[in-house]
Amino acid sequence: MIRHILRGLGAVFAALLAMGVMTAPASAAANWQPINPTSTWTCRPTVAHATYPQIHFQGCVVINSNGHAQAVLVVNSANAPKAVKIGGWINSQFGSNVTCADSVLNPGFQRGCFGPTVVVPCGDHLNTVYLTVNGSTSWAFAPNVRQDC
Repeated sequence: MIRHILRGLGAVFAALLAMGVMTAPASAAANWQPINPTSTWTCRPTVAHATYPQIHFQGCVVINSNGHAQAVLVVNSANAPKAVKIGGWINSQFGSNVTCADSVLNPGFQRGCFGPTVVVPCGDHLNTVYLTVNGSTSWAFAPNVRQDC
């Protein structure tokens, strides 16, 4: 009887462990959110995706009054004839890096993928955003961030 209980507990433990391993990658990626730019946003010009020119995107940086900043990948499907699968990532020299979750973007929507808000270290920092649409990736610069110390 003890052998059956231990075997059952082992199966439960294995199932719980498997669920934890399977959910970890999904929680590591950022979700796309509606955006509401304010005066704290600085953005580079919008560019058309190389493979899907109806999809436009841009890199932005949001800086708060405490000297903290975050990079944002903004995507716009205003002229898209149909829904597309999007994903991407942000490469920030000041540490606001993130992988943007795969998601469906319907026509007529604008969404942002937000990197973490971090303290900007001293120096000049280059930032780049990458947008993947239906498996094809294009990139654009986001605004540089400078912190004088």
